[in-house]
Amino acid sequence: MAQTDSNADYYTQCLQDLSLASRILAHHGIVDGFGHVSCRDPRSPKDHYLLSRNLAPALVKPEDIVAWRIADAEPVDPNSPRGFLERCIHSEIYRQFEDVEAVVHFHSPDIIPFGLMPIPFRAVFHMASFLGAESPPIFDIGDAFGPGTDMLIRNTAHGAALAATFAPSAPSSPTRALVLMRGHGATLTATSLKLGIFRAVYTQINARILTSLSALAGGAQNAVQGARFLTSEECEASAATNAGQVTRAWDVWCGELEN
Repeated sequence: MAQTDSNADYYTQCLQDLSLASRILAHHGIVDGFGHVSCRDPRSPKDHYLLSRNLAPALVKPEDIVAWRIADAEPVDPNSPRGFLERCIHSEIYRQFEDVEAVVHFHSPDIIPFGLMPIPFRAVFHMASFLGAESPPIFDIGDAFGPGTDMLIRNTAHGAALAATFAPSAPSSPTRALVLMRGHGATLTATSLKLGIFRAVYTQINARILTSLSALAGGAQNAVQGARFLTSEECEASAATNAGQVTRAWDVWCGELEN
């Protein structure tokens, strides 16, 4: 079927939004020279996804976006420029979870400590309510592939193992929003690109609040014992409310880039 003008316009806007998403993440210090964000290709969402070529996130422009196959993380166009080594993170999550529309992988130093030891990483304020009342899983590549890896998700086997940790805790629940990665940051999912950026920003802020709380309480253990984390009911209600306000935050962040 030939692509209509409206479909072509939507695809063009998708490329623009994905490049903006990459630069927003860099502007907020969630990514630096490394890290990446993707979304499904609206022209073929079950088979392809969009991710930039191998480029620092702050430099990504619409023309740097490449279409990749979900089945094997190879480029749709064999003449495409070189991609990220870890693009299998994205392909395997899309392959395993049909409800996921966007994926963010990042190495924020605010997040890394929570993947190194079992410090609860739960929602401490309403903007991070999507995190839920239970700590996310911690993916340790060494558990599945031994102690000799370079920590990177280099192939579909690595990607499939990471993706499996996003499985919901109950059959009726959505795909997990966040998985921490030992010594490697975190990966998160969302049902839209803008929601993915929203979640990335507030995941980092939640981490900073927890770190500040630990300092005020005289240590992480004291903070955990004394903190009143959001309840599961509060998380559910607040996340539903916030989902309707994502564009409001997105517009502000895009404006910051213009300024």
